[in-house]
Amino acid sequence: MATKRKNLYLCLTLLCFIGLIAIFIVDGYLGVYDTLYVPMGEREQKVEADQWQQWSQYAMAQVGWGEKAFFRYEVDNRQFSTYSTNIEVSVWHSQQKVRDILSQPIAVAPFDKGQLKWTIDTAELLPSGATPAKGYQYEYTVIIKRGDIERKVIFDVLFPSPLPSPPLPSSLRQS
Repeated sequence: MATKRKNLYLCLTLLCFIGLIAIFIVDGYLGVYDTLYVPMGEREQKVEADQWQQWSQYAMAQVGWGEKAFFRYEVDNRQFSTYSTNIEVSVWHSQQKVRDILSQPIAVAPFDKGQLKWTIDTAELLPSGATPAKGYQYEYTVIIKRGDIERKVIFDVLFPSPLPSPPLPSSLRQS
């Protein structure tokens, strides 16, 4: 009788342990995760699912006026079913939409990844006829909508200030 009770407690303990492990796996691994990649010169800035709040408050990229900013957005489907939704990307400045960049459906197979790429040409961000102030930087917000989920990241566009010409060495000056 005592042996059966010991085996019963051992089995219940093992079942509880397996249940806890299953909860950690389901809660920590399964789901749909998204990651944004932005090349910054020779390196790539990566914004993962748990960092979105941080990057919606601070600038993640600085791009010079007239340059292009390249974005790569990855959707990681860690579910047992196909994940389908529409992805919409737009650029905003001072709570006003500047431009729509992308609106595209995506379908990601179970335990697979899907990617979208887009480019933002900074020369197209100012309204027509406007000239940028030299030596100034403008903040823009890229809003990514994935179904009901909205992600925001901020990037700066730098307008170069005119640099003064360096003085010529005395040996090259004409008198």
